[in-house]
Amino acid sequence: MSLAFLVPLFLLGFAGVVVPIVVHLTRRQRKNVVHFPSLMFLEKIPYQEQRRRRIQHWFLLSLRAVALALVAAAFARPFLDQSSGMALGSGGPREIVVLLDRSYSMEIGDQLDLARTEAQQIFGDLGPLDRASLVTFAQGADVVVRSTSDRTRLQGALDTLDVSSGTTRYGPALKVAQTILEESTLALGQVYLLSDFQRNGWTGDEGIRLPPGSSLIPIEIGREEALDNLMVTDVSLPRQIVAGRERVTPTARIVRRGGDASRVVNVSLDLDGQEIQTREIMLDPNSAQPVQFQPFTLSQPHTTGTVRLDDDALKADNSHHFVLSPGSSLSVLIANGAGGSTDPSLYLRGALQISDDGRFDVRARRSSTIRPIDLEDAAAVFINDVQLDGGSAERLRTFVHEGGGVLVALGQNGGWPASAADMLPGTIGAVQDRLQGRGGTLGYLDYEHPVFEVFAGPRSGDFTGARFYRARGFTPSDSAAVLARFDDGSVALAELRVGEGRVLVWTTSLDAFWNDLALQPVYLPFVHRLAEYLGGRAEALPWFVAGQVVDLADPEALETAGLVSSEAAGLAAGLDQIALSPTGGNVALPAGDGSRYLPLEEHGFYTVRQPGADPPRPFLIAVNVDLEESSLGRIEPDELTLQIEAPTVVDDGSPRLTQAVELQREDQERRQSLWRWLLAAALALFTLETVISNWVSRRATGAAGALVG
Repeated sequence: MSLAFLVPLFLLGFAGVVVPIVVHLTRRQRKNVVHFPSLMFLEKIPYQEQRRRRIQHWFLLSLRAVALALVAAAFARPFLDQSSGMALGSGGPREIVVLLDRSYSMEIGDQLDLARTEAQQIFGDLGPLDRASLVTFAQGADVVVRSTSDRTRLQGALDTLDVSSGTTRYGPALKVAQTILEESTLALGQVYLLSDFQRNGWTGDEGIRLPPGSSLIPIEIGREEALDNLMVTDVSLPRQIVAGRERVTPTARIVRRGGDASRVVNVSLDLDGQEIQTREIMLDPNSAQPVQFQPFTLSQPHTTGTVRLDDDALKADNSHHFVLSPGSSLSVLIANGAGGSTDPSLYLRGALQISDDGRFDVRARRSSTIRPIDLEDAAAVFINDVQLDGGSAERLRTFVHEGGGVLVALGQNGGWPASAADMLPGTIGAVQDRLQGRGGTLGYLDYEHPVFEVFAGPRSGDFTGARFYRARGFTPSDSAAVLARFDDGSVALAELRVGEGRVLVWTTSLDAFWNDLALQPVYLPFVHRLAEYLGGRAEALPWFVAGQVVDLADPEALETAGLVSSEAAGLAAGLDQIALSPTGGNVALPAGDGSRYLPLEEHGFYTVRQPGADPPRPFLIAVNVDLEESSLGRIEPDELTLQIEAPTVVDDGSPRLTQAVELQREDQERRQSLWRWLLAAALALFTLETVISNWVSRRATGAAGALVG
């Protein structure tokens, strides 16, 4: 520790100490003036007084000199330097970033309040030159306050925070912290991470590295004891058509994680805000149990439903919301050859007719000609093992351009007129035997395509068990997409977009003659997905997950998702709208040519309507939390720290480090503020000097008067 000066140039002010010495040595003696009528008779004699050159008041001189020295020292800004001057110490000015977790697991107990208290203490310890930022995060990160020394502003921002419906993701928040520190002029950076450290929030592949001179300070917030957590993980909503009306039978899956004894759990079903059924189950620790409710009739659009459990420490996963509307069947036309003793569409037609919710309205035509009347209400057409005529192909061209979908299954008799060859995704070849009669398998499926994406997960459908004995050769065009290939690389399924619609070619049959796919469990869902994709309809979405986004300006997407009918979707896209969040906030969605994205940030029901309108059955969107956050597994804070901290920085003479050392010195000076005491002492000395000098002057004047008298 040594005495240093921030502005040593002001030490030149010590030269001012000479001023009082000169004043004392050159002070003027007071003289009595005598008036003479004439000076002509007086002789001019030089006069010297030795007393003028001697210092008579040493104490006053010392006071004045010390006071001036203190003033000079104060302007030089002295401080006790506690750093080495070569490395950054903990007392230097800091760029502080506080990352505060707002994921819904932070609602357990008083975790958010504890995190808020920790952040308040961090902001309260800011030095004069420190700057701080407040960043809140869940799935994404929000910069609430950036790089400020205003403690009041930082403290006020903390008071407005609340738990969100999102899951923990550390990557976005740490990336924001990295950017703030990289853009800062302060080389000493500190990132405070206040979280319950959910394991699912960090993968290790985020590629984040804090800049040199920065450190991560994790502060773990949370419980010490194990949590007994109940949650509704899923609700299935199968439909049946009974007497022309839809009946829905909800079945909820209840999971319990933790606990040490069996407990009674009440499970209730709400419809349109009214509790209609309650079930009581006994649930063991770390177990799951389905709960089936009585069927109810679905007659109104946008019917809201909630499966609810009794509250526990983590409330967000105790309810599961959904929205249902009466559905309409998808009209499917199957065209196959009129001749032959077997029906090539037997399995295809049977698979489409097996649907509890009456999803498909199937019509079959055994003819090589498709009439205009056949396409009037159709949404999807299967051309199964039949050679169409040119007129039918042209009618299908118009049908596809307007948004319809066609699948051509090339069996033994399948073909396509040359006049409409540009409609196909490639060129049809000859019949090929597969592996000398042993049969081949499907070797490639495009699991990112809507037809196959539902089969991407484990135990969601296995195509490898099907054997294919024959197929037609097929050469895809440059504009075609190959969705499936056999194990030898030949094409099994290809697609071409034509206008607003699509044409698919299946190079084998859809019966059990050329393959045994029709005998596999995966056949039925595969055919259903084909029909829905051709008809432009995806599976209706009864709920979304917090963090997703809905484009309310895309009527096709709304209809495809089953949220609204085509008429309602088109109407909604052309009107101003307002969305009310579950907590009462609102988002304005004005009409326009661009997208109108509604971020679903809260769990519950979003209501979308026109401003000022109050329809009896408004458009509703159900949102549930992502249950990944409910796993409550934790990551060790040190594991995360080691992955993102840079090695300790050494002095390399860089301008940035030099600037940081200077800022460190300035920060020490401002913290100590010795100049204030020096100026106060100087003022006190000047005051004392004034009092003493006045007293001495009055005393000298009195003595002189006494001598004259």
